[in-house]
Amino acid sequence: MKKAIHTLILMFVGSLCLAQTGAFKKILSDRSSVNREVFYDQLLQFQKENVDFSNVYYQLGKVEQEIFSSLDPIVDRIASRQRIYNAKTNFGLAKNYLDPKEISRFPEWYDVADLADKDSVSSMGVRKIEKIHEASENYAVYYEELIKNYDKAVYHYLKAREGFIKINTSADNLRQLFLMADDSLKIEVRAVGVSFDSSMYYIDIYRDIYQKLPYKKKRKVNINRRQIDHFRMNGITPANFLADDIDVWNYRQWSDRFLNLLKVEVDGLQDEIKTAYTFFTTTNDRMISGDECIQAQLDDLKFQRIINLITKYDNESVLIDIFQYLISKLEYGNKYVYEKNCNNLDVPPTDDFLSRKARIYQNMFISFQKADSLDEAIISSGHEQASFQWFFDDMMPGENASATFAQKQEEENYLSFKQELAGLMNKMKEQKFQTDLLSECYSPDSVFLITGALAEGNFCVQKKLWLNDSLELFLGKKDDQNLLIAAMPSGEDYQKMWEIAPYKNSEISYFKIVGDSTYLVGGFSGKAWISQISSSGNEYFKATLKSNDPIKNVLVNQLQGIATVMQGNNANYTISKINFNGKVASTNSFELPGQFVGMFRQAQELWLFSHSITVDGSKIMASVYDETEGTITNKITYNFKTILKNPSVIKNNNEYITMLSESSYSDNEIVYALMNYEGEIDHETVF
Repeated sequence: MKKAIHTLILMFVGSLCLAQTGAFKKILSDRSSVNREVFYDQLLQFQKENVDFSNVYYQLGKVEQEIFSSLDPIVDRIASRQRIYNAKTNFGLAKNYLDPKEISRFPEWYDVADLADKDSVSSMGVRKIEKIHEASENYAVYYEELIKNYDKAVYHYLKAREGFIKINTSADNLRQLFLMADDSLKIEVRAVGVSFDSSMYYIDIYRDIYQKLPYKKKRKVNINRRQIDHFRMNGITPANFLADDIDVWNYRQWSDRFLNLLKVEVDGLQDEIKTAYTFFTTTNDRMISGDECIQAQLDDLKFQRIINLITKYDNESVLIDIFQYLISKLEYGNKYVYEKNCNNLDVPPTDDFLSRKARIYQNMFISFQKADSLDEAIISSGHEQASFQWFFDDMMPGENASATFAQKQEEENYLSFKQELAGLMNKMKEQKFQTDLLSECYSPDSVFLITGALAEGNFCVQKKLWLNDSLELFLGKKDDQNLLIAAMPSGEDYQKMWEIAPYKNSEISYFKIVGDSTYLVGGFSGKAWISQISSSGNEYFKATLKSNDPIKNVLVNQLQGIATVMQGNNANYTISKINFNGKVASTNSFELPGQFVGMFRQAQELWLFSHSITVDGSKIMASVYDETEGTITNKITYNFKTILKNPSVIKNNNEYITMLSESSYSDNEIVYALMNYEGEIDHETVF
């Protein structure tokens, strides 16, 4: 009985298998007469009823992969992912339910050859299913890699394009773009090239993967690199990465060319500008603060070339004003440092010496004025420092740095010239022994002045005048005796060279250096007297004057052997001519307005200067004295805006006169002016 039941079951199953096989054969045989969608639906329906039928999954996998191969991998992303997933899944199920016997019975279902050796057929079918399943799994991986690399290629290209557009639209033209060139711009330009390289790197990977996928119609993915030749005209239009031939702008080439252009045009300019400015700052510091005798070789600095280069890129940049100023400042600095550090010879301050100095300072003042006006132009020109920001970031950091630089330079220039004027005023005081009062006492013997002595019975100095390293003059008293002593330093003490007791032991109220080795001394003892002595202590002449008024000034003509002596008090003045034998040759009296300031000889005339305060400031009057007639023949007035204090005049040459004075407004101010011989003041400057 059991055997009969088992037989019936086998017969039933066999009939079912025959029916199943017959139904599936019909679906496959009708494949050529129906479209793919109908065939696909029939397979799905069969699969629902026969879930463990291996070949239905194989056929479904083939359809899914065929659909996948016909899709656009970039445009149809959702469908592509779904189809390759379905193919991989169906091939996996086909492998899972695979029956080798079925392969040997129906080899055509598995696309293998029908051989006599059925075992070989089965083996071929199994390998077929395994390989196609493995391939579908690889396709799924390849597809994701394809999409990832495509997206990266597009992303980096767009990044390069956006960077390029940003750079090129940040300025109106290429010249203006160069003005803003700094390290950040170079970084951005390099980034454009790197992004383009990344895009090309990923597009190459995309192309290679594309060839591994089973697409029926594949893009060629040919890359045509187009050169960017024109600023703003190229490099902006987008690229179509879905085309067979992809036209891309060669941002790498542009990046390299632009960086090279920056190196040639901008970096070279930056190096020149920064080097020149650094040279200025270091040289200027050495000139203003140092004690070296140096000169800036302006012809070698090529400052004008730099100005031309700056103008090429921006003719409204304040950097032009700065470099024009640098040229004039170094010209002034050359004259300033030469006078300060190079021309400091141990020469006595005679009238000729002071006149030479006045001419030097007149020339220096012209350079000072030029520098000062160009320095002021840095602020007043209206030019901005928006361009060449790399210069200001590195060399002049800070907000409105150019104006700050100009202000500091103005202060520095004024202070430097003021110091030189102060030195000239000191020389004028030294000429007249107008030095600081002292209270030093020395123990004198026939040879030495020994320091550290008490006042009683010793020589006590009231004033001391340094003439050179081997000669100093001492004016003072020993007990009640007035003395003028010349001595040479010897350690802390001094070795006496000579000493002179003034006429009738009177105080020396007048002193003047009139030659390299001659001095005039004068005083009052009943009457005014004057004496000329040499640096060796010899007396050339001594004369007693007819007027009792104080001596104001003396001019000496060594060739003619005549001294012209100016005396006066208040408005009444006397000029006497004295021969070197001590005789008074002539005396003439006259009036001068105001306080006597000084005098000098101009051709055959004496120019006598006096000073008075006015409502608007001060005036200096020049009274022209004819030595032949002994009268005032002309009067010229110079009106000053400043109230002068202790003014002095120096003859520069036949065109200009220097006026130097303290200011009544401040003890720290010096008034400097250049006057011509017609009553005009060319310059009046308060330092």
